[in-house]
Amino acid sequence: MKNCFFLIYACLLIAACSNSKDEQQEVEEVETGTEILLWQSDLDDSTGRLELIHDKPMVVDTLTPETIITYLNNQYPRVQLKLDRISRDTLYVSIPEADFLTQQMGSSGPIIYFADAVYNLTEIPGMRYINFNFEEGDHAAPSVESRESIIKEFQPTIKDSLAGRIQP
Repeated sequence: MKNCFFLIYACLLIAACSNSKDEQQEVEEVETGTEILLWQSDLDDSTGRLELIHDKPMVVDTLTPETIITYLNNQYPRVQLKLDRISRDTLYVSIPEADFLTQQMGSSGPIIYFADAVYNLTEIPGMRYINFNFEEGDHAAPSVESRESIIKEFQPTIKDSLAGRIQP
């Protein structure tokens, strides 16, 4: 009798594992090859306003905090972002060596950096807030930012490479 229960349990366990594996393969097949556009920030030379440009392609199945942070760290080699943790809709990140960001990028450099980081990290499904932790300097201080806070504070012009100019 014990052997019968063990055999039934083993069969159910194997069936459950194979079903979830099939479902996982289905999801991966759907996501492979699908691209999203990443964001790039800049200042408009003529107006001095922050511009957010939606134009860098990235494959959806690589859209993770680690890949976005690697992208940002490659874009800004002197400002290295580190993922600390994720909690619900918030990514907690730190900048261990923040002197370049806070002291040497001037006043507009950190604005561009935070807009890039916030808009790209919030492309990750479910992420709405980015909690930045670093030592405060003359031009930047730790904060929690969202797309809404960037729009409210800097009123950027938003451009989509496929749809043209969009105002927030």
